Amino acid sequence: MNTILVSSLPIIFMLHDFEEIIMMKPWIKKYEKYICQRFPKVGPRIVSHIKDTSTEGFALCVATLFLMLGAVTLFSLWENSYMLWMSLFVVFSLHIIVHIIQWIVFRRYIPAIATSLLCIPYCIYGISQIVNMFTLSNILIYSFVTSVVVFLLLLVEHRYIAKLIK
Repeated sequence: MNTILVSSLPIIFMLHDFEEIIMMKPWIKKYEKYICQRFPKVGPRIVSHIKDTSTEGFALCVATLFLMLGAVTLFSLWENSYMLWMSLFVVFSLHIIVHIIQWIVFRRYIPAIATSLLCIPYCIYGISQIVNMFTLSNILIYSFVTSVVVFLLLLVEHRYIAKLIK
């Protein structure tokens, strides 16, 4: 596996999440009414959650993901074992795709779209390397399990950990 590709994932992740951390509060302030009008069923819940979460609380959630991603990256490089790293890369790439879909649906700037668009070549290159190195069944199984674990972690983080810091 390409060492630069592997070791750069935590850096790319943080650059992407910096945009989200920095821009979330000004963005929600600017688009609160638009979000609630355009998406009446989920908009008020999204706005409420973002307004109730401090920037520091959100950054704490990002930090825990960064530490996990950094540990997996170091382990993968140290042990020359990339299955878990591969699944995290796939989940990150799916995360980038979700942001692009959100941007298309929202039809305006969203926090994370600038870095999401910049991540596209990195994700395409990484996925092409992964497809050549791992079987499709391993990619799908490991990525599915990792997606579930990351989703549950994010759920706990946003529901409890982010609220620790006001």
